[in-house]
Amino acid sequence: MRQIARDAAVTLRSFSRQPGMVLVVVLTLALGIGASTALFAYLAAISWPRIDAPAPERVVWLYVGNLEDPRDISSYLDYLDLQRQQTAVRDVIGFSPFGVSVGHGQTAAFAWGHLVSGSYFSFFGARPERGRLLQPGDDRPGAEPVVVASHFFWKGTLGGDPSVVGRPLRLNRQTFTLVGIAPESFRGYGHAPALYVPMALSDRVTGLTRLDKREVHMMNLLGRLAPGVTLSQAQEALALTARNLDETAPLPLGKRRIVAVPATTYDPDPMTDTYVNAARVLMAAALLFLLLACANVANLLLARATVREREWGIRASLGASRRRLIGSVLSESLVLCLAGGLLGMAFAVWMARRIESYVLTAPGGLGSWSEGDELVRLDLRVFAFALLAALLCGVLCGLAPVLRVIRGNLLAAVKTDAAGNAGGAGSRGALGPRKLLVIVQVGLSVLLLLGGSLLIRTLRNAENVDLGFDPGRILTVSLYVPRSAGSAEEGVAPIYRRVLEEAAALPGVETASLSYNVPFAEWANTAQVTVPEKPGEPLATAYNLVTPGYFETLGIPILQGRAFGERDRRDSPPAVVVSRALARKLWANENPVGRLVSVLDPPARPGEPGPVFEVVGVTGDVQVTSALEPAGPILFFPVAQRSHSRLTLIVRTAASVASPASLVPSLRQAVQAAHPDLSIVDLVTGREQMRRSLAEQRMQAEIAGLFGLLGLGVSVVGLFGLLSYTVSLRVREFGIRMAIGAHPKDVELLVLRQGMGLVAVGLVLGLTGALGLTRLLKSLLYGVATNDPYTFGGVAAGLILVTFLACYLPAHRAAQLDPLKALRNR
Repeated sequence: MRQIARDAAVTLRSFSRQPGMVLVVVLTLALGIGASTALFAYLAAISWPRIDAPAPERVVWLYVGNLEDPRDISSYLDYLDLQRQQTAVRDVIGFSPFGVSVGHGQTAAFAWGHLVSGSYFSFFGARPERGRLLQPGDDRPGAEPVVVASHFFWKGTLGGDPSVVGRPLRLNRQTFTLVGIAPESFRGYGHAPALYVPMALSDRVTGLTRLDKREVHMMNLLGRLAPGVTLSQAQEALALTARNLDETAPLPLGKRRIVAVPATTYDPDPMTDTYVNAARVLMAAALLFLLLACANVANLLLARATVREREWGIRASLGASRRRLIGSVLSESLVLCLAGGLLGMAFAVWMARRIESYVLTAPGGLGSWSEGDELVRLDLRVFAFALLAALLCGVLCGLAPVLRVIRGNLLAAVKTDAAGNAGGAGSRGALGPRKLLVIVQVGLSVLLLLGGSLLIRTLRNAENVDLGFDPGRILTVSLYVPRSAGSAEEGVAPIYRRVLEEAAALPGVETASLSYNVPFAEWANTAQVTVPEKPGEPLATAYNLVTPGYFETLGIPILQGRAFGERDRRDSPPAVVVSRALARKLWANENPVGRLVSVLDPPARPGEPGPVFEVVGVTGDVQVTSALEPAGPILFFPVAQRSHSRLTLIVRTAASVASPASLVPSLRQAVQAAHPDLSIVDLVTGREQMRRSLAEQRMQAEIAGLFGLLGLGVSVVGLFGLLSYTVSLRVREFGIRMAIGAHPKDVELLVLRQGMGLVAVGLVLGLTGALGLTRLLKSLLYGVATNDPYTFGGVAAGLILVTFLACYLPAHRAAQLDPLKALRNR
């Protein structure tokens, strides 16, 4: 231990004489270690989720589904059954997200909450920040209405006032008592909500009685394996429980299947798989960049090693063993890499927050859905990864100098230097490994540049896709009003009519309409559609609720029939407008106007007939959820015939308005003046909504593009350093060549050929490897092939141009040598 400390002290003193080299090495390693650490944290958050609860390894998700759909969320009655009729999984809890209008001061604010079972907080072992948390007694019919606020909601919306505990809080026009504040670190599971309300009070905050309906699946269930019970034993017990429940309360969609899935292991899911694949690709890119950084640092340390060969020879002649010399060399690389790791953690923190800002970008219309979330945690396992990465980098970077010590003739280096040959014979012997390292750097930079270029092209293609409408002059305002704010006869429809009138009257507004779905919200309601005159399998299609003027506001063309108008009222015959894609699927080339369709919303019983609607118009195809998805079939219903408590105001600004964002203040004021209980969920421009929908693609393009540019920079620095070093060794040779008649241009071309030869080898290896590796990007690309010739050609041309400049500077310096001065250089 004492020897290690002594080696470290000697290393630090030697580095103090070369601060420039040390700074370059530490920064290079910090970028590589920091980036790989941040992406490991992101990958770990998705693939190996953490749960802040006692005995997290025994916590399981519980799903109550059927044989066709076993991973369904559960009904409240399912939750009660699992509590009462089985003992393999204990402490079963449930939660369900909901939106709520919170009366605060003179206005209403929208917030996301969780309906939770009474033992929710005790399951996670949470203690209150102030007041108390929910208890089992709060979650029963007839209990006093109470609510718990999250720490971020208390600090933000409630101003952090400690006296609010114990005071009333209006939720959807209903009075609740705020009994406590959750601790700041509490996240529970899923998206962190602003408020927690007992599950038994569902009808008071949602206005819907759903707890007694087994077909209404609204709850996410968690439980903890009973002591001594394994997961397989729990599955057997749950299968028995499912059979017993099928006898007493059969499901309409088939036999039950109750599934327990560990909460801390990766659970394959189509949506999750997309994020996991992207995280793995970015993690691979980070490791490639880290390997490239190690190659660059190894090149620098190898150059330093050739300078120190005389020192090693003297130490060896004085009795130092090769083992002792190897220890001192490794201590240098380890000190540099550990310093790079420490600095890299600061970069990892920044990058992790950057990744989180993309991943937690709320889909359109959901507002502050993820305000209290923390996805990418730099916890103990992440710090362990960073330490391991730094130690492995230390070994890899020190490997080439160590081999010099093991294989080199140290005493010969002393004699050669004594003879006057500057640099020693070993200097030329080091060129082979250094050339190899430069080739590796160029090859790796090609891989990173190609990956980044393909993902950037994907983003550009998605941004330029034909949406079916123009978002440039659009503002979307997602609104929410409690059902209790409307009358028994018309519901909340008059409130939204007032909103529409106020918005349409604003200066600068060309048209305004209401819609249920927000364009590019990454979600859409779906229904089953059949044609009564053509019995067959129902067709799954998205649907939207819209007011007259919706198609004009977005600029969606009506191809056949008509759009909705004032005639489509609550008491009018049910009408529907279909997209061209749906019309083709249902009627091929026939005219669909005047035809009837049967539409059934889930949940529904098999074979149950749905209400019938008359097709009054056909629209052009539009993108519904994402620019990356093809325009699929969609139905449009008039809001007047299918009202909802949450709608989105869509405004098209006049051409004279410089920017839609300039209308935000007046639009916000007009909306809030329409009704005291009306709250704004989200307010964004069409362009910003487009950016939100492509948040994942922008993150991938930004990170991969950054790695590509950094990799190119590191490779160029390595190539420039190698050629500069080579020129310094061959000064005398170049002097002789020019003395016997060589033209300076010949010397310049000689150095250029050497450098570009290394580039050519690295480029060929990189392009060859890319043909196979870029296939891993296939699921992330849009509108571009993995072997796109334009991308490959552009990357190759750009790399050749940049590396040519890196080669030209040392070559030009060699050509400017004075032959007489070069010959005197001994």
